[in-house]
Amino acid sequence: MPQNKFALARYAIIDKLLKKNNYVKTSTVMENCKRNLGYEVSRRTIQMDMHSMKHDNFLGLFAPIEYCSKRKAYYYSDSDYEFAYQQLNLNEVDLLENACSIAARHLQPDQCIILGDVLFKIKKKYMTK
Repeated sequence: MPQNKFALARYAIIDKLLKKNNYVKTSTVMENCKRNLGYEVSRRTIQMDMHSMKHDNFLGLFAPIEYCSKRKAYYYSDSDYEFAYQQLNLNEVDLLENACSIAARHLQPDQCIILGDVLFKIKKKYMTK
């Protein structure tokens, strides 16, 4: 199986390391990939992964990954960033809100509260971007 099929797993490892540490060297990501995925990943692959996480419109991650040349390491410029493979656009959020209002008519009151809380979290995440 080609290693590029493990890209999402590498993205998750990169995100975890960047969340846990202020600065992360490429070699640290490479070591973690080898330990957690069971295969070696090149420095260039990690660099390309980080570039994709930051710039790839199809992925839609738009991770705030920056490089500190002084420390020769990567970091998140926004500590509140949340890694989410699937991003919603505003039209999808609106559609979800309409579907929730229709579904709420058939739910128990406690379920409506939970659904409302979930919708609030989703809207908060997407309306602040």
